[in-house]
Amino acid sequence: MKVVAGFLFLTSLLKGCISGSSEICPGSNADKHAKCSMTVTFPSANCSVVSYEILSRLRGLNGWIDPHNQGTYELLEEDKERNQITASRLTGDRKYTDKFQFGLTEIDGKTDACEVTACSESQVRSVIDYSTNYCNLRSLYCNSSDGCPVVASSLEYEETYSDCTQRDAEKCIADSVH
Repeated sequence: MKVVAGFLFLTSLLKGCISGSSEICPGSNADKHAKCSMTVTFPSANCSVVSYEILSRLRGLNGWIDPHNQGTYELLEEDKERNQITASRLTGDRKYTDKFQFGLTEIDGKTDACEVTACSESQVRSVIDYSTNYCNLRSLYCNSSDGCPVVASSLEYEETYSDCTQRDAEKCIADSVH
């Protein structure tokens, strides 16, 4: 029995190390909470362009308003050395705050391509978030063909999900934005 328990502990430890190495989640004090973790590839934009668009939306430049029920974004940290952005979003009804991070990496061998690891986590106990964590992230890079308001660049992208089961893109744009 000790061998099996030891094996299961080692397996879960290794799984945590492997998945933790590519995940950029900010953490949450809530024991059970919703989250969305994914990788977004921008095949036609370098990381400077992607970062500028994300930061511009976070700051509400050019009158940008969150299309997902007009939540309030706050930039918590911009780490230029590590190419990371940490921020939070207060829901439009001002009841809940989520934290999220983006990690930007230039794609080797491509002059205009960027890969972004992204993760948003609820800061309170939650299981179902109706795509809110997904929308926290997506609203900061989605493009005009998605129906999203854009500050400077309408970015082409492809999303790959690692832990983001609640991800309905239609919920990211409130009817009042259209």
